[in-house]
Amino acid sequence: MSLETEQMAPTDAAEETSEDRRKWLLLLLLLLLLLLCGCGLFYRYWKQPAPLPEMVPITQNLEYPPHYLFSIYGVDRPVGVALSPSGDRLYVAETGGERLIKIFDPDGNPLGSFSAPETRPGERSPVYLATDMNGRLFVSDRLQHAIYVYDRDGNYLDTILDHSLTLSEFIGKHTGGLQEGTTFTYNIFWQDVRYTPAGSDELQLLPAPDRAVWAPLGLRFDADGNLWVTDVARDANTVRFFPANALDPAAWTNFDPQGFQFGEQGEEVGQFLYPNTAVRDSQGRVFVSDGNNGRISVWSSQGEYLFTFGKGTGEGALSLPRGAFIDYKDRLFITDAVGQDVKVFDVSGEEPNFLYTLGEYGLEDGQFNYPNDIVVDRSGRLYIADRENNRIQVWVY
Repeated sequence: MSLETEQMAPTDAAEETSEDRRKWLLLLLLLLLLLLCGCGLFYRYWKQPAPLPEMVPITQNLEYPPHYLFSIYGVDRPVGVALSPSGDRLYVAETGGERLIKIFDPDGNPLGSFSAPETRPGERSPVYLATDMNGRLFVSDRLQHAIYVYDRDGNYLDTILDHSLTLSEFIGKHTGGLQEGTTFTYNIFWQDVRYTPAGSDELQLLPAPDRAVWAPLGLRFDADGNLWVTDVARDANTVRFFPANALDPAAWTNFDPQGFQFGEQGEEVGQFLYPNTAVRDSQGRVFVSDGNNGRISVWSSQGEYLFTFGKGTGEGALSLPRGAFIDYKDRLFITDAVGQDVKVFDVSGEEPNFLYTLGEYGLEDGQFNYPNDIVVDRSGRLYIADRENNRIQVWVY
């Protein structure tokens, strides 16, 4: 070791010792500062006790978008989805293949399938579905121009032939009263109504009913059990309201809903072009996905026009809004079939607030190819009919 090295070594050691002392001093100062803060917090709580969340404010109402979970396959061009009231059954309406209504459990396991009675695939086209508080399933059929009603297992119950006539009422009026146990069915392509009286094996025929012109499409029940139906009859697009008491099965042999309708066909405010779905929020406002007008039309629960949103360009703009759903947090979910995504709005305030967009065009997980309908359960699971990808996508918060 050279003399120069020997002379430098003690100096380096002294500098290292000095640096260690500075580090320890800083650490002690930091600990002292934390101790003082803790003492201050304790003194404040001692002088004015309060729960910690009130003393340390927490950011509220953070809104995070859901994420893709998995997909349910085994469906052919699905367009409508609905959940049972308990959320244990998912119903899917197909427009491809046999045009069936299929039942799955929440994890996508198949439970069964069924179709409109006495119809062939070319004579039926189920579109939208909705379940009432009792678990009955209502299905709109585009070709039959009717709403079919089934129990939770898919057993046929009745048909709403138009906005003031059920099939059971029609048969009852022509037979002196409908006896319990009578079976019946009707196909719009037939020239007659067919029924078998209770206790008999003999099929009876009645002339086809004289029905009012309508074309029911979107179906949604609100929290009070009322049914909102979009009617896309040619040159007469409107929204129809059916009160809950009119949907009691005991009243169907004398069907007199005493409901109302609002809107008319057109492109101006207060008009519709192929409205797809009508949903009600907690304030009583009704949001209608005005499909071919590319907007959401908002009305009071009495059918008074309020405002529109979503038309144009930019964040939250819609192209072809189809299915709609409002969850218990007043989040409005809109499937945009041409935008290839799902747009979500907060409608809890006076004006809608755009939150985020889910998905994009594609064939991969979390991507869409003509999303058409959506339903959300209480746990935060989203079930989305991804039509051209032949699947139901499941997302979760």
